[in-house]
Amino acid sequence: MSFPRQSFHAVWLLCLLLSAAGMTVQADESPGVDFSRDVRPLLSQYCYACHGPDEGSRQAGLRLDRADVAMSVLESGQTAIVPGQPQSSELLARVSSPDPDLQMPPTSTGHSLSAEQQNVLRKWIESGAKFDDHWSFRPIVAPVPPPLNDSGWIRNPIDAFVLAKLQHEGVQPSPEADRSTLLRRLSLDLLGLPPQPAEVTGFLSDNSPDAYERLVDRLLASPHFGERWGRHWLDLAHYADSDGYLGDTFRDYAWLYRDWVIDAVNRDLPFDQFTIQQLAGDLLPNATVKEKTATGFLRNTMRNTEAGVDLEEYRLKEIVDRVSTVGVGWLGLSLGCAECHSHKFDPISQREFYQLFAFFNDADDVDIHAPLPGELETYQSRLAAWTADQSRLQMELTKVFASDSDALRTALNVDTKKRSAEQKTLIESLLKNADEAASQLASEYERHVGQKPTPPATKAMTVARREAPRTSWIHVRGDYRNRGEDVRPGTPSVLPPLVAGESPHRLDLARWLVDPQNPLTPRVTVNHMWKHLFGRGLVATVDNFGSGGEAPSHPELLDWLAIEFMNRGWSRKALIRLILTSSTYRQTSAVREELISRDPLNVWLARQSRFRLEAENVRDAALAASGLLNRSIGGPGIRPPQPDYVASISRNTEWKVSTGPDLYRRGMYIVFRRATPYPMLLTFDAPDSTVACTARERSNSPLQALTLLNDPVFLECAAALGTALHNSQHSTFDERLTEAFLRTVGRVPQPAEALRLNRFFQDRWQQFAADSQAARELAGDVSEANLAERAAWIATARVLMNLDEFINRE
Repeated sequence: MSFPRQSFHAVWLLCLLLSAAGMTVQADESPGVDFSRDVRPLLSQYCYACHGPDEGSRQAGLRLDRADVAMSVLESGQTAIVPGQPQSSELLARVSSPDPDLQMPPTSTGHSLSAEQQNVLRKWIESGAKFDDHWSFRPIVAPVPPPLNDSGWIRNPIDAFVLAKLQHEGVQPSPEADRSTLLRRLSLDLLGLPPQPAEVTGFLSDNSPDAYERLVDRLLASPHFGERWGRHWLDLAHYADSDGYLGDTFRDYAWLYRDWVIDAVNRDLPFDQFTIQQLAGDLLPNATVKEKTATGFLRNTMRNTEAGVDLEEYRLKEIVDRVSTVGVGWLGLSLGCAECHSHKFDPISQREFYQLFAFFNDADDVDIHAPLPGELETYQSRLAAWTADQSRLQMELTKVFASDSDALRTALNVDTKKRSAEQKTLIESLLKNADEAASQLASEYERHVGQKPTPPATKAMTVARREAPRTSWIHVRGDYRNRGEDVRPGTPSVLPPLVAGESPHRLDLARWLVDPQNPLTPRVTVNHMWKHLFGRGLVATVDNFGSGGEAPSHPELLDWLAIEFMNRGWSRKALIRLILTSSTYRQTSAVREELISRDPLNVWLARQSRFRLEAENVRDAALAASGLLNRSIGGPGIRPPQPDYVASISRNTEWKVSTGPDLYRRGMYIVFRRATPYPMLLTFDAPDSTVACTARERSNSPLQALTLLNDPVFLECAAALGTALHNSQHSTFDERLTEAFLRTVGRVPQPAEALRLNRFFQDRWQQFAADSQAARELAGDVSEANLAERAAWIATARVLMNLDEFINRE
């Protein structure tokens, strides 16, 4: 299907006409030096460590992050910055001084400002040295999309912002990707799974004008969407199935929180409620078990259970981790840097860190009964039947033993190993002279008591507010034993004030995070979504929106998306759909020669991005292509085979390999032991779950290639795929090869590919026909007549499943 387009020539003509009419197509085209864009990054990189917010490390009383201090007369009689007078500004004199005793930064740091950077400071001072608030702390003001709405390339305002940037740089957007690429991209982005052959052929043959939009809606409605986007959130929550540290105690029901996340994402729980329930679900009026289970987010911290450790020290470490996680996850700020001293780059004081700390210090860890669907009903049914039998037996005991029946029943209700001497004597004396029927009745009653159904053991890891609040204080130099001033719960002054009563609590904090007046949470959240769909955020430093982070590549687009997100009821699905239906998302990812030197990281968005699948999805893709994938959702974790030595280095060596269909469940369900993670996941850069991860690394190592080639899981998948191709209803090689391509890379083979693989297949067939032992090692114990051909198909499947294209998203 082809979408209507105006020629790029017409777009450029429209831009020229708008320019001639005095209309602005890019809000940041103003000439000269801009403080936030050009100056603050220099001051942050070279100056703030000694002349920034941290009063503990500030030198010479000079603070360069505030205009009033930077422009005041210092004790030396000098002034660091004199607006309009670079020759009188000591800052410029120091950074350009050839004298090593005067030069700033000090020569001992190994850093210095280049001539170009010095010139930026000079021009800024000449123009009046205007200070601005850091961009991320400013209120979000709804930007107006650039007036390019007549362009055929623009499908929604996202494209207008992107196209304006491209035109400013003199670059055209890339063409739309072909339909098979779009389908595979969407399926991997939304579900983390490759499309099935029937889906590919169905989409390629659908010529309706809304085929793409209907595809997007179908994928967003899939229950596997919650798995894919829930996994993104679990990275941030640093979810794991064990405590970590040397003990690494297993957490039997940690997965209940993981399943809560999947369910919440699938039902598109608005992000403001998604936030509130995870941070304070227990404090909601009439909180349900599900809302309390959401607070398992706070229980994902590591826990040291070693004998002899200072339990209070490690309890406080867990709270520090919770503050830090909230900082990077919702605010995009490295709050943890203020644990030991005021932040060196951002206006976050140590006192403010411990004010946030106080919100979480007022909670205790509590495990609550959280029966799984059907568990409670089964228990109640069994208990009702047991109770009825118990009543009958009690009545019979009363008839037989008369006035001694209550004492006997009380004694029989106690476990035999726990009965007192008096109870044992009573039972023996009453039964000594009883007839056989009475003795049998007492034995039946005793046996029935031992068969009483037990309540479901499933427990969710949650938190609950303490009845007697703890006192929080500043930890001087981060040492919890060195108490500074007491602090009450509060939020950083650089952000809008917290609206709460006299005793603020976690629910107040959660609501403050998603208050529309808070400029960080919506910006940070939409940036996370953009990053997952383009491989790079509009703010590249997704975990740092502070002075040390990068400025947004498209600031107006970021704010427009943030406002749209809130206006659409904080709906994750609605915002993702908006991005997916833009022309910007649909571009091909092919690298163009003109952009290699000018925009190698694709900051301008002149194309889509190509990147490797995440660790779990590499395994999922192999299982899906092979036909082995078990698509069931949720439940306890699984344990695929792994070398014995992996578990042996931990105190918890138990690793009972899963059997049956469980063995082929998705990678996100693999039990994650912090001390001994599943090796394949780490090989493909899964986070270690010790701290919040907002962006996974992507490495390229020989070990990854060796894993795809030799790991038992991938060998089994290749064998299953090859066997399926060998047994396919298709009769010709080309038909079977097309099926193989559809299952692995979601497209049909090119003629040159088909020719080359045909030769490979014939060569392998001849090789295995001459070497039955090699064929049997690959294909297993099958009949001699089919052995060589089956082995050849398995070898061909291994080729396709080891292609770079197979583990990459275009």
